[in-house]
Amino acid sequence: MSYQPGIPTGTVPLNEDYLNLQNNFTQINTQFEVDHVPLTSTSGTPPNGYHKALHLVPVSTVASNAPKNQPINGYTSTGGYGQVLSAQINDDIATDEALYFLSGGGLLTQMTRNFQPTIGTEGATMLPGGLILNWGVATSTGATTFVNLTQKLPGNFFNAQATFQNGSAANRSICCQTAAGPAPAMGFITQLAFLSSSSSKFFWWAIGN
Repeated sequence: MSYQPGIPTGTVPLNEDYLNLQNNFTQINTQFEVDHVPLTSTSGTPPNGYHKALHLVPVSTVASNAPKNQPINGYTSTGGYGQVLSAQINDDIATDEALYFLSGGGLLTQMTRNFQPTIGTEGATMLPGGLILNWGVATSTGATTFVNLTQKLPGNFFNAQATFQNGSAANRSICCQTAAGPAPAMGFITQLAFLSSSSSKFFWWAIGN
C-alpha cells in the first residue's frame, strides 16, 4: 500500500472510493508512528502523539559541502524562532552527525561533536561551540613529563594548565612546556609536555578544537 494524493477524486462515488480513503488513513498512521506513539495506541501511557525519538535529516553532508562540511551550510534562520539542526561533519576524528542550534538572529552554535565523551579520572568532553576539553592525572619525574590526550585535537591547541596534587614545600612549580610532544600525525595534537621542578602527581587539563 502507498499514500494516494487526490483521494477522494470527486469523480468516483464514496461507496467505491472508501477503500482508498481507508488506505490513506492507514498510511498516515504508519508515517506518524515513526518517532511517535501511534494514533491507534489505547494505553494512554504515554499519550498518543508523544515523541519516542527524534530523527533529524542532515541539512548538509560531507558530500554536499566537501570535503568536511565545516562550517556547515544548507540552513536558513527564521527571525524570532530557534532551530535545532543536524549536519554530517568530518573534522578528521570521524565522519558522523553533529547537533547545532540556530537562533532567530542567525547565531549558529555547535552542540555536539563526532566523538563519545569519556568521563573518569582521565577523560575528554566537548563544550558548546565545538571546544574539546581533556583532563587527567600524571606523575612528574622532576623533569619533562608527557601526557597523552584522551581525545586528540584536530584543529587548534588553545591552553593547558597543571596543578600539583599536594602542596608540600618540595612542589615548586609546573608549566606546560610545549603545545605537543612528538610531532602529531596529520597535524593532530595528541600529547602535551609538562616541565616540573619536583617529583609528584599532578592534575592537568587542556583545551582546543
